[in-house]
Amino acid sequence: MITERHNLACRMILKAVSKTGSLGSCSVSKDIGSNERMTMQNLQYPETAESRIVPKWLFPPCFSDKDRSASSRPDVVLVTPIAAKTQKQQTNVGGWVLRSGRGQLRETGSTSAAPPATIRATNPRQHRPKDLSKTRRDIHLVKIKYCEDTRPQNQLNVAKEQHKHLCNILQGASVTLHIILSGVGGTIYNTHTLKPFKELGLDSQRVKKPASKLHVHFVNFAA
Repeated sequence: MITERHNLACRMILKAVSKTGSLGSCSVSKDIGSNERMTMQNLQYPETAESRIVPKWLFPPCFSDKDRSASSRPDVVLVTPIAAKTQKQQTNVGGWVLRSGRGQLRETGSTSAAPPATIRATNPRQHRPKDLSKTRRDIHLVKIKYCEDTRPQNQLNVAKEQHKHLCNILQGASVTLHIILSGVGGTIYNTHTLKPFKELGLDSQRVKKPASKLHVHFVNFAA
């Protein structure tokens, strides 16, 4: 029941993001339930989503299949072509930046957060993610978690730590971890819910509908 609560919330969010038309064809893996469950919500695995684990071509050539299978699994992985002006070696991790070679996280202010994916990507539907060179890959890892309504920070830290190694090892011009949180009692957060929606391409008006559905979903499960 707990797993399905999570997977259903993931599918609701993915459906909203896919409807924008900008990122729907950029999925390369999904770990949000079976094909049957997705079909029930009028969703299907796109051809670009090869499996439930992160595809091999995003890892270094020396990275073994065993290690890949044991690595953390985001709920959704998207790969878009990065804009030329943002081709820098940095990793954005849910509001934190990990600089290559330093091994230290430093917090970023709200004004320096990663720009929305729809701005960074240029006509993503014209590109097959697998065909992008390493220097053009803008990798987006999406992790959805529920948390205590008044203490989201605990689960935020858990998600960052869970995918920290994966963010370091993936090969791309940029790797961004989008952590979407919702309170178990239905709390929707400006920073931890609405902001990640916008980073994934939903504008200020479009975020309201999936946020409302997510609220109702968690309220019903909490009842």
